[in-house]
Amino acid sequence: MMKRVTASILAFVLLPAWAGFELERVAEGVYVARRTEPAGLMVDANSMIVVNERDVVVVDANVGPGSAKEVLAQLRKLTDKPVRYVINTHWHDDHVLGNQVYRDAFPGVEFIGHRVMGEYLPTQGLKNRQNMLSGAPSGVAMLKSLLEKSQGMDGKPLAPETRASYESDVMLVERYLAETPSVEIVTPTITFDERFTLRRGERTIEVIHLGRGHTAGDIVVHLPKENIVAAGDLVVWPVPLIGGPQSYVREWSATLEKMLALKPAVIVPGHGPTMRDDRYAREMISLLVAVDEQACAAKARGESEDTARKGMKLDGFRRRFAEDNQVRNVLFSQYVVGPGVAAVYREAASECGNRQVRREKAE
Repeated sequence: MMKRVTASILAFVLLPAWAGFELERVAEGVYVARRTEPAGLMVDANSMIVVNERDVVVVDANVGPGSAKEVLAQLRKLTDKPVRYVINTHWHDDHVLGNQVYRDAFPGVEFIGHRVMGEYLPTQGLKNRQNMLSGAPSGVAMLKSLLEKSQGMDGKPLAPETRASYESDVMLVERYLAETPSVEIVTPTITFDERFTLRRGERTIEVIHLGRGHTAGDIVVHLPKENIVAAGDLVVWPVPLIGGPQSYVREWSATLEKMLALKPAVIVPGHGPTMRDDRYAREMISLLVAVDEQACAAKARGESEDTARKGMKLDGFRRRFAEDNQVRNVLFSQYVVGPGVAAVYREAASECGNRQVRREKAE
């Protein structure tokens, strides 16, 4: 069961009741600002804070200035050292829109991202952001209507945890709508294709592109001495976030295998609690392989995407990831089944079912 995922037993910093995150110490000088909002359609991202001898490195900058400022306020209680680098694990808004806060607070700060992230943010990223700003108000109205009717998206009565999720979605979206129009998009000042290494005193920080998965520009941040990996949205709990047309399902599992080959003792996911073993990541690998194989088989039979989606046999995975949770079941349908089939059909234009060859190349 997914409940096997456990949070670190190390120290938590007490925060005000209104804070949307917990600050968790996972190693000497290494902290995770873990978001505590319930799983839902709108999310904010975890951040990792690495306090070095003379400076600080921050991994991911939240969905907007408001939440980034809250994290920065706690960071300043930890240390008066300046933030020298901000690393964005990929280009989605919930990981980058807080960049401006760090740029304004720390003149000379550098922003690190994959090369394709620098290309994406001012082009397709801008278009997607504009689409979100224009489409989100109707989504908020729908959620408020469901809350008034005490009804879930599945038509069933609203469970307590679903109500909490919808209320969180409304709060996060309304905050996004209020903040984002005035946010200045900060693109990477340092880009790379495969690997970039920072040496900050005695600490080594490896920034690595292991392959495509959640996006074409996913990177992980590896602290080899501390045996920690910040995975970004390559790992998302409680339901993997395959999402829209930017994901690469056919390559994702091999990318995760490379991440696990680093043998991390701690995995910091893009969303969800810190993980002290690889069980959840391996569950994700099994799910991604199943989606790939079933969708490829359907494509080989000449089936349409719609037919393939309806024929997917993922009930066992649905039970393990979503359990009997009303919100998680909706997320599984909207973020795994449909987008997963669409991604495989897009990727498998020339070949299908050649997973062993891809794995051998990955190794």
